[in-house]
Amino acid sequence: MLTRSTRSLLNLPARQKTIPVIENRVQFSLALNSSDLTAIVLRHCNPLDFRTLLENAHERGLAVYVNMDHIDGIAPDAAGLRYLATQLHIKGVVSSHGKILAQAKSFDLQTVQRIFAVDSTGLEVALDSVDDQHVDLLAISPALVIPYAVSQMSLHLPFIGSGFVSTPQQVQMVLRAGAIGVTVSRTELWT
Repeated sequence: MLTRSTRSLLNLPARQKTIPVIENRVQFSLALNSSDLTAIVLRHCNPLDFRTLLENAHERGLAVYVNMDHIDGIAPDAAGLRYLATQLHIKGVVSSHGKILAQAKSFDLQTVQRIFAVDSTGLEVALDSVDDQHVDLLAISPALVIPYAVSQMSLHLPFIGSGFVSTPQQVQMVLRAGAIGVTVSRTELWT
């Protein structure tokens, strides 16, 4: 029987500051075989195709998040979110849409609001629109702007960096700027 993990992106251990972005079975299997990982994000895939892998992830206590803006097979509506929460026991969801995050909260899912920093003014406006009641964590994209833009702003929520990170040095730069983690799709950056 599947149960939701007690682990979370909100309390990543010191040994895991990168969060794998999983897009296929091979990547999911690699993540399951890594003892250092505690949380992953599914994107550009169909979680329904990963039922056995999800069971293995839950047995390991791995916190699984789903990017609702870039997922197949499950609609970003109340029925889809209910299914993720009650049948697949997903820990949380990522979305740039406040309505999806508000609905996810009603199913006791953790919520990560993705914010795109096109420029400093756009970032400020996006941050002002965040509803703290429905958002647990921010994902600021692209991650490489964090040391320059975010360090000058007062953020009231914890945040992770997301997008365009390709080297360990970039991961460290984003973490030094205050991010609690960095999502990465390159497997060589997972640990």
